[in-house]
Amino acid sequence: MERPALLCLGNLTIDDVVLPDGSARPGCIGGDALYAVLAARPWEPTAQMVAPVGYNLPASVSDGITRAGLATDGLPQRDRPTLHNKVVYDARGGRDWTLYNEESDFSDLSPRPDDIPAGYRGANWALVSAMALEAQEALVPFFAMETSTTTALDPQEDYIAGNEARLEALIRAVDIFLPSEEEVTRLTALTDWSVAARYFARLGPKTVVIKRGAAGVLVYDATQDAEFHVPPCDGAAVVDTTGAGDSFCGAFMAAIAAHPPEIAALAGAAAASFTVAGYGAAPLLETPADDISARFEAWRARSSFREDAPGRFVLTEAPA
Repeated sequence: MERPALLCLGNLTIDDVVLPDGSARPGCIGGDALYAVLAARPWEPTAQMVAPVGYNLPASVSDGITRAGLATDGLPQRDRPTLHNKVVYDARGGRDWTLYNEESDFSDLSPRPDDIPAGYRGANWALVSAMALEAQEALVPFFAMETSTTTALDPQEDYIAGNEARLEALIRAVDIFLPSEEEVTRLTALTDWSVAARYFARLGPKTVVIKRGAAGVLVYDATQDAEFHVPPCDGAAVVDTTGAGDSFCGAFMAAIAAHPPEIAALAGAAAASFTVAGYGAAPLLETPADDISARFEAWRARSSFREDAPGRFVLTEAPA
């Protein structure tokens, strides 16, 4: 097997989704590692994931992963039940997560360096997705020692309170930081995203991307001292936003190998626009990679960045 250029490390889950109108879709395949790697593959076909799995992972999930062309080398089985969540949306787009498992299951089903197959080591890029904090604390130093690997960190909002210093230490050790608005506020109390992005960049990352949901993303490139505002990519009607941020991160990490951060953000937003069109990871599993990259290319072709303040750039689009 070809050595992956990008590793997406995180969890694999089964999610029961409940929408604001009460409609429910149980048993959706999900997990940040799966969303990320599927979204990455239109730009980096060698991308693979590392995500421990439970002993009762449904065969349909394993089959879907294999049909998508992904290897199972990075899916070590634990003597734990598969992670199972209930995700309930409110009318404002907020989500309430309930983990049916024990917290120890979540920790044990988060990857550690020993879970990374020998053939995956030396990857050019590594995305450490939201997972147990202890697992991230093991993975980030591991990749820091592999000096050829560019490492990105996506934090997990639930562990931030009381662990701010531990998370700050991780941020100092990565090249790219990918928090959400909620995670920024919990970590810094800031709601000025421009100030927050520069604060994180001073800790060490050269690129900071703040995911803002329906408001898009703010990309700060410290090498240029420039911020770029990218809106969501137009696609189908939004059904389920679970995994949108993870999909963005995976595609962003795959595209940044060949593009500047602001263009990689267009790839991330394009991939996310497919994710939200259905339940769970099904849209990414079912959509040809060429369709995802074609939406990105069409959007990129009709778009440009305009400087509307010193060092601040916004996306402008010609009519489709």
